[in-house]
Amino acid sequence: MSNDSVLAEFLAYRETLAANLRKRAEVLGLIFVGSAADTSRVDEWSDHDFFVVTKEGTAEGFRQDLSWLPEHQEIVIRTRETAHGLKVIYSNGHVLEFAVFNDSELELAGANAYAVFIDEANIETRMAAIAERSKPGVFEPAKEFELLLAHLLIGVGRYRRGEVLIAGQQIRSYALNHVLGLVRHVTPPAEGTETAEDNLNRFRRFERQYPQLATEIEDALQSNVEACAIALLNLVLGQLGSSVTQQQLNQVAVIKRTLNWS
Repeated sequence: MSNDSVLAEFLAYRETLAANLRKRAEVLGLIFVGSAADTSRVDEWSDHDFFVVTKEGTAEGFRQDLSWLPEHQEIVIRTRETAHGLKVIYSNGHVLEFAVFNDSELELAGANAYAVFIDEANIETRMAAIAERSKPGVFEPAKEFELLLAHLLIGVGRYRRGEVLIAGQQIRSYALNHVLGLVRHVTPPAEGTETAEDNLNRFRRFERQYPQLATEIEDALQSNVEACAIALLNLVLGQLGSSVTQQQLNQVAVIKRTLNWS
């Protein structure tokens, strides 16, 4: 399927969903989020992310009875993920991730990109406030660096103990999160990708913004846990360069000495 066809089908689903919900008197709002709002990012793997806002006390009915979804007869997986949210998969592999809120619950949500399709309860203004509130706080590089070192030490210790799975989680997920944050903080992204960052998830679109570093990180992730930890530390130190403080070098020395890394 061509990119134009993929986008046309994606947009058609949005319109059909909106039309279905406009027929329901209980519905006060429909907000598409993520790539469902910023459709410049839509490809064949994009799912539809959205929020539905309903009159007080009616949201649970929408979570239980999904007949308001387009082609609901083709749903093969419908699983409750949170108190408000579901994941739905159709027989053709199309994925939905959505939450249904009572009017008083919308402010529980977080969002960056959004597009309001139904607004019967000051939804546009409320979503602007939600998006502003959802922005991450001030980045603290010293704190991120120290947390990275802590995860490296804990993860490698668990690996040496034989707890390989949780050690992998510690290094390849928790520690990597701080690696990505530090890289993004000190290294400019590829030209033309400055606006591609997802401020709610450091992992998203990193490959697009930092293609060479993404390759290096992926190579590290294919190594055993300890080799991965060493590679991630070296990558961060290389990116920080002369901005590394003496205190941070002393902290690194403690980790290396404890783990007997040369």
